[in-house]
Amino acid sequence: MIARICGKLIEKHPTRVIIDISGVGFEVLISSRTYEKLPAIGNVTSLNIYTHIREDEIRLIGFDSEEEKDLFLKLISVSGISVKIALSSFSIYSVDELTRIILSKDVDFIRRIPGVGKKLAERMIVELKDKLEESEFDNLKTTGIFENEKISEVRQALKALGYNVREIDKVIEKINAEDLKNMRTEEILKLALKEV
Repeated sequence: MIARICGKLIEKHPTRVIIDISGVGFEVLISSRTYEKLPAIGNVTSLNIYTHIREDEIRLIGFDSEEEKDLFLKLISVSGISVKIALSSFSIYSVDELTRIILSKDVDFIRRIPGVGKKLAERMIVELKDKLEESEFDNLKTTGIFENEKISEVRQALKALGYNVREIDKVIEKINAEDLKNMRTEEILKLALKEV
């Protein structure tokens, strides 16, 4: 099994990349969050890899971090969650956000993931809540699902304004989660724009 690859980035798209290793181009599927963290074409890059094997196909799935890979593996263990759905979930939420949402049993937020309906969202909660350690939940940066909703809306607004995932993550980290409790989403967005 391939666990990690390192080579020259020769092609990149929001959903896939091609990495050259000793003259062989490996196609790797990625999330848009990983895409935003890639270097420019021609540079060397390294990705954590999950080798997805089925009777009629072999796919390499790439991740910027071990945390993203670990949560991805948990997601695809749920019946009905395909590789495509699992990857698209990271385009909507960060690892911390998705972990908090699952542990908070918030069906509505999970349903925002493309391809996930109410029944599948409920199945995800039932099958994953025990696999996600409570300590992970306690260490998450945001403070509650209400704040998470605001942050999610701010993320989407910043993305619509043309900011990439890396820039958005840096801005969100600068915002004090305690300050969000009495602020409207519009006020948080203004604060975020000052930090960009």
